[in-house]
Amino acid sequence: MEDKAVRLRNNVKVIGTGSPTLLFAHGFGCDQSIWHQVAPAFHDRATVVTFDYVGSGDSDLSQYDEQRYQSLSGYAQDLIDVVNSLESEHLILVAHSVSGSIATLAYPAIRQRLKHIVMLNPSPRYLHDKPHYQSGFDREDVDQLMVMMEQNFFAWAQGLAPQVMENPERRDLTEQLTRQFSAGEQRIVRAFARATFYSDVRAELAQVDCPVTVVQANKDIVVPQRVAEYTVAQLPKAELTVIDARGHYPHVSAPAQVIAQIERVLNQATVPL
Repeated sequence: MEDKAVRLRNNVKVIGTGSPTLLFAHGFGCDQSIWHQVAPAFHDRATVVTFDYVGSGDSDLSQYDEQRYQSLSGYAQDLIDVVNSLESEHLILVAHSVSGSIATLAYPAIRQRLKHIVMLNPSPRYLHDKPHYQSGFDREDVDQLMVMMEQNFFAWAQGLAPQVMENPERRDLTEQLTRQFSAGEQRIVRAFARATFYSDVRAELAQVDCPVTVVQANKDIVVPQRVAEYTVAQLPKAELTVIDARGHYPHVSAPAQVIAQIERVLNQATVPL
């Protein structure tokens, strides 16, 4: 697929001309606007790229294919296409939640372009796999979630947003996330939910051999800290940083802390001239 077509399909936005390139990948139920408090902090020192997975935000919905996007591999191909459409050979990928899994699947095809990955509250598997793996949800929880999405989509959005934002005193944050959840086409959001919550990329983590910084909020019902610790243990070159933040969206509720961690990665990065 030609670079211009990819950029149109995935609504790719590029700001700045500095090196390296920071590529921000959003999570389930959101679009690139979820980075509005974080990405602009780097406009003056890096090339900042945001995009929407097909089916999210202002991506080209005519390019949505149910078979392609029934699993995370379709979204991984989106990420591969976006990376290949960029000129930079020195990318730092900032991936929230399921985008950490998507990046894991995409990694073999883009490893030569990636310098570092920052995974924000990632989970290689959202379901418990007892007794050896404890995640955030029982399968029954997710099954019920999918039923709710089918029966009353807007009630699902209004019910889930406050639970995963976990900042009850800040109603504006919950309302922002509810709008994000509600904005997408319902069948597409449900399909992305299925692809996300039933996914399992644990076996693929070992192939991600570039440096990875896992940034984890210290209170997250979706991805408990034990999952972050597991993820770091499986990655060949990873470190874990736990920040004082509540909820699954620290880039929304605690943007300054997320910015500080990305700054730390940027300061450590050395890019050949």
